[in-house]
Amino acid sequence: MNYSLKNNTKMATFTTQELKAHNDSTKAEIKALSKPLNAYHLYCQDMRQRWANLPAHEKSKYESQAQEATVLYEEKKEAIREKAKEKIREKKIFLSYTTGRVPCVGLDNGFTTQTLVGPVDELEIFTESEKQKLIARGVPEKHIGKYKSVGGHKFNWRAAKKWGVSVYGGSQNYQPSWGGLRENYEGKAGNLTHYTNYKGESWTENY
Repeated sequence: MNYSLKNNTKMATFTTQELKAHNDSTKAEIKALSKPLNAYHLYCQDMRQRWANLPAHEKSKYESQAQEATVLYEEKKEAIREKAKEKIREKKIFLSYTTGRVPCVGLDNGFTTQTLVGPVDELEIFTESEKQKLIARGVPEKHIGKYKSVGGHKFNWRAAKKWGVSVYGGSQNYQPSWGGLRENYEGKAGNLTHYTNYKGESWTENY
């Protein structure tokens, strides 16, 4: 389809492609124009220029104020973070690492050695979307950990998928690197050994 533009002396014809290219070019030129600054931005531009020309001894007053404000901000931020960490520490959540295990055989006691780390002061929870992604990867829903991360250690979804465990940190296959969740733990961090004997009795010793 052709468009014709006429005057008294001659005819000029645009093809559809030419007209589209012409209109697109016009729009592109307009879009490339810098938009005018509003009054506030013009004021800020003026102030930036004034700051650039300000003598060093006058700048120092504002630089000192900025430094003081930064220090105060960092102190307040750290206080908020510490308060949040203390709130989590009150929950007495530990990570338990199994470092050895010997079964009870005959009259010989069986034992499991563990290292407890905590109480942790950081926790992250999964969003529903993140849980669904893990399920899509083949992680059984019942083995998805309660938290996304504990004390900075991420939920080990690969171990959960392969071994059906809910642990944090470590690799897929190396069990000593897995941190098991222990909540409301009244003991202390450190190393302990849990013993069992042929009578079915059990006890724990810290060392």
